[in-house]
Amino acid sequence: MATESSLTAPAPVTGAGTTRFAEGGVSVTVDVRLLGLVEVRVDDGVVALRGDIPKALVSRLALSAGDIVSAEELIADVWPQPPANVLSTLRAHLSRLRAAGLGAHLVGARGGYSLDVPADRVDLLRLRAELAAAGRLPASEERLAALGEIAARAARDPLPGLDAIPFVSAVRARHLADRRLLEEDLGEQALDLGDAALATSVLAGTAQRHPFDERPVRLLATALARSARIPDALTAIDAFTTRLRDDRGLDPSPRLQSLRASIVRMDPEVVTHHTGAAVRRVGVGIPLTRFVGRADDLARLRERRRDRRLITIVGPAGVGKTRTAVELAREATTALDDEQYMVDLADFRQPDEVVAAIAAVVRARELTMDAIVRRLRSGRILLLLDNADHVLGALAVAVDRLLQGTDGVRIVVTSREPLRLSGEEVVVLRPLVGEAHADAWRLFAERAADARGGYGFDDGELDDARALCAELEGIPLALELAAARLDVLDAAQVREGIGAHAATRGRHDSVRTAIDWTFGQLSDAQRDLLQETSRFAGAFTVGAVSGASGRPWADTVALLDELVGKSLLAVERGSTGRRRFRMLESTREYLAEREDPARAAMWRLRYRWWFADLTTSLGPTLRTFEARDSMAVLDDFRADLTEAFETAVAAGDRDAAVRLAAGQAQYWFLRGLMVEGRSRLERALELPGDPTPLDGIAWLELANLAYQTGDAAAGFGAIARARAEGERLADPSVTAVALAREAYGRAIFGQADVGETLLAQARHLTGEAQAWARAEVSMSEGQIRRAQGRTDDALRALRASYRIAASIGYTWMITTSKYVAAKTLVDARRPKEAIDVAVGAVDEARANEDAAGALAVVFVIAGACAFVERHETGARLLGAVGEIGRQYDYSTAVVEGEDAERLRDSLSAGMTRPEFAHQYEQGRRCGWPEVRDMLARLPRREFSMAADPSPEGASPADPDASP
Repeated sequence: MATESSLTAPAPVTGAGTTRFAEGGVSVTVDVRLLGLVEVRVDDGVVALRGDIPKALVSRLALSAGDIVSAEELIADVWPQPPANVLSTLRAHLSRLRAAGLGAHLVGARGGYSLDVPADRVDLLRLRAELAAAGRLPASEERLAALGEIAARAARDPLPGLDAIPFVSAVRARHLADRRLLEEDLGEQALDLGDAALATSVLAGTAQRHPFDERPVRLLATALARSARIPDALTAIDAFTTRLRDDRGLDPSPRLQSLRASIVRMDPEVVTHHTGAAVRRVGVGIPLTRFVGRADDLARLRERRRDRRLITIVGPAGVGKTRTAVELAREATTALDDEQYMVDLADFRQPDEVVAAIAAVVRARELTMDAIVRRLRSGRILLLLDNADHVLGALAVAVDRLLQGTDGVRIVVTSREPLRLSGEEVVVLRPLVGEAHADAWRLFAERAADARGGYGFDDGELDDARALCAELEGIPLALELAAARLDVLDAAQVREGIGAHAATRGRHDSVRTAIDWTFGQLSDAQRDLLQETSRFAGAFTVGAVSGASGRPWADTVALLDELVGKSLLAVERGSTGRRRFRMLESTREYLAEREDPARAAMWRLRYRWWFADLTTSLGPTLRTFEARDSMAVLDDFRADLTEAFETAVAAGDRDAAVRLAAGQAQYWFLRGLMVEGRSRLERALELPGDPTPLDGIAWLELANLAYQTGDAAAGFGAIARARAEGERLADPSVTAVALAREAYGRAIFGQADVGETLLAQARHLTGEAQAWARAEVSMSEGQIRRAQGRTDDALRALRASYRIAASIGYTWMITTSKYVAAKTLVDARRPKEAIDVAVGAVDEARANEDAAGALAVVFVIAGACAFVERHETGARLLGAVGEIGRQYDYSTAVVEGEDAERLRDSLSAGMTRPEFAHQYEQGRRCGWPEVRDMLARLPRREFSMAADPSPEGASPADPDASP
């Protein structure tokens, strides 16, 4: 009988698209099926697998195709209750499997056993690889077909009949999760390509199999709505809402509620298919009225976009510069732009305000031009800079710097004057007169019909209507203001009130006269509310207006709708799908002259406290499943949150300032705005006054931001303050997290006994702490145990952190627990498991727009490459991290400290210095798609973060270790 050490792998023979193995001079092919049934074929013959244990052994080895699996791991994975002589039993089963036909394909070696078969001959592994490849395809019919074919095979359950085998549940759980994501992507792709019927047929089953997951319900409801099945769409949402409330005690997200409202009102953006690929847009609103005319102007702008990087749209007030720029942006697909950002500069007067406004919208990590340039250096980006009239000089400097520092950025500016920069293309928008008068009439007639519930002019007023249109000299804003009054007046009455005056004052005055006349027609309540809305720094919602004005919600809704109807406010949809209102710049300038300082001061007090309450309520949700919706709300209010904070600081209102800063701190962290967040937290906490109930969380958040910006000393100082505040407030969550973080600091700086004492105190408090705090305490324990080299204890704590975080949707902690677990596995020389954990974490971090988190995890994968003989790939990944990180001010030296140097050394050890430098430079040319492709080709061994932590003191076998 051959011993395990005497068995060697057969020599591979390459063929056309498959790998065959030479056995006794004869080429054979091995195929393993795990989906729908467990079956092994050698050439055309089926290997007899008699009983669950033989099937389980072959399946487990096939899932690690070609890799050695230790005897200890095989036993733990296959036998629910191993017998006393299990090792002998294992050898006997493997011997029978060889005799049954696997022969030399079942290899025994010093480290354990392997099934010598390529991964692409195992149907489940092949399916996973095909799914990864399909995910990299661009949106197209080809991708839709690929996803559909994969979904048909993924519908078969893996490893049927092996329910009692220990490793099977984890495989099935991963397959179910992979299948869900596959079907969601298939449904979404079908919707993008206009096939609502296919999307419905796929997503109905997905929603049924995952009754508490929202995304398949959102996609299914959209598909049903686009199939004209409105009642079914609403039923799908309402049934999900009922399940969520009855079984989980939770409410649906604002995003789902917004979708339901959109379906009810038959919003064309939701219920109608729109062709074109998706561009990522920030600040580019969705107008709710149809764009009329300007066909020649838009054609000229499209032509200029092809070869000019700077276009300035100029024209008189009210001529439609902003609306035309938005139309130009919204018609673009990914054939032109990857990302679009729109910055409203109407309220800014100082040079430094311009840079800060741009940095905030593009999500640069600092409010500086250097940070903006780094953020926009890669990709095809359209930047709309609107209402630049008051900051032309400062904007010209910023634009020139941006164009010189980037290659793919194109800029469109709207202003009454050009910037006068080299290479600037000036496009003049003129009033709709002369040959364009037909457009003026179309616009006026359409808006009049809107005001009258769809009814146009009758024959008796048609002459007055045409005369009024001509007298308004083709200024779109004047036409819309006049048309809005046709809800209660006829054309002759409006002409008498506004038209004649506009004709005698000239074009620019026609807008001012129209506003003045319209303002005079308003009620006192309408005037007051309009004046109040002029004080918002950005777009605003009904809730914001109601809170800042002190008016009841219903009254506010009615007044805002009346002002929209009179064209004094514009309405659009933001990134959350909610209606937002925006004041036109001409109206804002008119109202600035009528401001009452005393009333404005009282309004600003209510204003900052409404936003303080908003951030206080949203802050905790940033650690839950609601985080993405809350982030979108904070994105939309970015300008006003800044204004509210600055007014609180200027007024010395410590309570409001701390609430505003503490509530946004996690948002700043997740958006990568570390410097801005740290600065505002410090400014708020430095204000004189009594401590607030949020001082503890504010100090805790400041500690995190200080550490992330490389100031560990300030971070530990803030932790001490957080602990003191937590104890003063008897807040177990803040106190426990502060103690755990301090314990980690003490432990890594040589005070192990003090660290253990602090950690014990933190764990004692977790029984009363909130879930997010329990997850963070377990995370800190995992970091401490890793530093101590206690791998099993570290993984046990990190898994506990992951499980808690996953249960509430705390995305940053989910990513971080996987990140530290991957580092722990690399330390323990279990690199394939580290890669398995880390690749999933990269995908999750990117899905949650956490670029810095994703880069940190890729850094760990680069380190793991040194231990799977992929030094070149590791060096390329390291180069990619360095280059992509420049966009987000992410530095491995700052974040990773000594680990960064150790990683470079371990990778360099496997190649010469010139080779390392070459591969690193190659990596610097890579973007996220290339990184993802490299990750997909790395060897992996499955490691479940969701598995129950081992009992205290247990010592699971090391699957990468030799016996």
